[in-house]
Amino acid sequence: MRHLLLLFGILFMAGCAHSGIDLKPNEKLSTQSYSMLITGDGWWTGQKPEERMLKFQGTSDRLWFNRHIPNMMSEDVGITVSIPERLKESTEKFLIKNFDYEKWAQEVLVRPDIVANMKERGISYKKKYIDYIGGLKCGTDVESANIALGVGNKKYYTVCGYYDKAGAKKRIDIFYNYTYAHNGTKYDGDTKSSTVTHEAMQRQFKQDIKAIFDSLVIHDMDRDRMSKEGLLHDKKYEIQE
Repeated sequence: MRHLLLLFGILFMAGCAHSGIDLKPNEKLSTQSYSMLITGDGWWTGQKPEERMLKFQGTSDRLWFNRHIPNMMSEDVGITVSIPERLKESTEKFLIKNFDYEKWAQEVLVRPDIVANMKERGISYKKKYIDYIGGLKCGTDVESANIALGVGNKKYYTVCGYYDKAGAKKRIDIFYNYTYAHNGTKYDGDTKSSTVTHEAMQRQFKQDIKAIFDSLVIHDMDRDRMSKEGLLHDKKYEIQE
């Protein structure tokens, strides 16, 4: 997972080097595998409109974008659909109807290697839980850290698995985070320090993410197979801690 998060980080930083293009409210973004709506003002991509989808050897779809809310925070979102040669064990579990992911997630959090890794990376908070996105049962990993004096970051990593219409197992990787200033610190490029509480920033971020997830439609999912195997869920994404 560390390599995947690093890859996303590199891509986001590369995108920020461009001037960016404003996305209109309710603008639809599409890849070969999925589509979604950008419902809020001020989102932009670091690429030209025709380059929003990045393809890798014909097996991967990716959209990524971010926005900066002046004197408040920045938000990043990246969604990738791929057909890896071998799905990670954590993804395979979402294609097993009766797997107890909740129990597994709690057991993982007390593993000595996980605890040591958190300490090494300066993670002050970590949690795993279940989300439902686009009809799929997904696992989410959330971490919080102070990345610099007066600057905090909270990042989420969500994984979902599904069968496509060709019978292949696919994985959705969703990386989303927000970075904010606190204790009188000015965020990069801002003219003044934020007077918004971290709780209010977090609510704003989660509402933005919920709007995207609620609009997500997976075009190549074998819905009949997923339904017959008990893997298709009639549940909406709910904001959690």
